Amino acid sequence: MRSLQIFKIWGIPFKIHPYWFAILFLFSWSISNQVNLNSSQIYNIKEAWLIGFLTSFFLLSTIIFHEVFRTFVSLNQGVKIKKITFYFLGAILQIDKECQTALGNIKIAIVRPLLCFFTALILLLISYLSEFNEQIIINILNRVAILNLFLAFLNLLPIGSLDGGNLLKSIIWYISGSKNKGRKFLNKFTLVSSTLVFLLGIICLFSFNFYYGLLLSFLGLFGINSSKSENQFLKIENILKSSKVSDLKFKPLRKIEFNSNLVELNNVVKNKKDNQDKYLFLTKSGRWHGFIEEKILKSISVKKWDRTLVEEFKKPINKFKSIRSSTELWRLIEKIENTNEGSILVLNSADIPLGIVDRNNIGYFIFNKLGLNLPSNLINKFNNKNQYPLGIELPKIIELMKKKGDIE
Repeated sequence: MRSLQIFKIWGIPFKIHPYWFAILFLFSWSISNQVNLNSSQIYNIKEAWLIGFLTSFFLLSTIIFHEVFRTFVSLNQGVKIKKITFYFLGAILQIDKECQTALGNIKIAIVRPLLCFFTALILLLISYLSEFNEQIIINILNRVAILNLFLAFLNLLPIGSLDGGNLLKSIIWYISGSKNKGRKFLNKFTLVSSTLVFLLGIICLFSFNFYYGLLLSFLGLFGINSSKSENQFLKIENILKSSKVSDLKFKPLRKIEFNSNLVELNNVVKNKKDNQDKYLFLTKSGRWHGFIEEKILKSISVKKWDRTLVEEFKKPINKFKSIRSSTELWRLIEKIENTNEGSILVLNSADIPLGIVDRNNIGYFIFNKLGLNLPSNLINKFNNKNQYPLGIELPKIIELMKKKGDIE
C-alpha cells in the first residue's frame, strides 16, 4: 500500500503508512473504552471517543515532532536519509548512509528518549499549573504525557534496534574503540535478557496469569530468535570481510584445442555436468588461447560442423569478466552481480586463469564456514539455477555493510 506524504523537510519526505489510520481508530477505541470503564459517570460516550481520538492524534503529533528533531541531529552526524515513514508509535527510516562515529550514534540514540521525557514533563506541568476548568483537556494532556513517558522508557530498553540498544552498543564502541565489540555485547545482552523474559513467561503461564505468561513467552522467543539472527549476520559479515577469492573452490575450466571442429565441440558439450557452464577455453601448445560460447553450435548448420573450427569464434580471454584471486570476497559478490551470466573468471597475479566461480561456489563456501553442510540433492538443485543457496541475500548484506561504513 502506498504511503501518504505529509510534508518534506531538508529534502526528506515524511510519510504516513495507510495502516496508521486503522491503528489510530483501534487506539482511539481502546482509550475511549478505558475512559468509559473508569469515568463513565463523568464523561458520556461522545466525550470518551473525543478523548480517545485527540489523545491518539496528539500522541502522533509529538512522535512526528520528535522524529523531525532526531532527523536534524542525524543529518548533522553525517547520516543520509532517503525517506521516513510513520507507523503510529514509531517510524521506519530508509537510510543511504549511517553515522560513522560512536559519539555521533550516541547523540542520535539519546535524542528521542530525552524528547519524550521533556514532552511528558511540559504536558504534566501545563496540566498541573493551568487554570482550565475543562476536564477533557486535562485528561488528554495527562494521557499524552503518560504515553510519552511510556515511549521514553520503552525506547531506553537496551534491546535490539531500540534507541536503548543502539545507545548501549555505541557506548561500548566509544569506550573500546571497536564497533563490533558493541554489537556483540548488545547481542549477548539481548540473548540473556530474552531468555530470562521467556523463563519468567513460562513461570507466569503455569503459576500466575496465563495471558501475561503467554505474552512474555512470545516476547522472549522473539528476542532469542532476533539474537540468533544477528549472531549469524555478524559471522557472515566477518566472512565477507576476511575471506579472499582464493579461499573458494573454483570450477575447473572446460578446455578444447583451438583446431577442434564443431563435432568435437558438440561431444564435449554433451558430456558436461553443470548446465550453467556455457563457456569453453581454447588451448594452443599448452597455453590459453581464448574462449568460446557453446551456443555457436546453434548458429552453424550441422552439415558444416566437421569443416568448421572453433578458433573461428574465438574471443580474447581479457573479454571475459575476471577478478584476481587476492581480491576480498565481498568485492567478488559485487562484481558477480553486475554480470549477465553470474560467472567470473579467477586470475592469479600473473593473469593466468585458475577457474570460474559463481553464486553457488560463494554460497556453499559461506555455509561451510558457518558449519552448515547442505545435502547433495539440495546442492544439485541450486547448481542448475546459479542462485545463492537457501535464498541468502549476500548483495543486500554488503549494501548494509556499506551503509554502516564497515566496507568502502
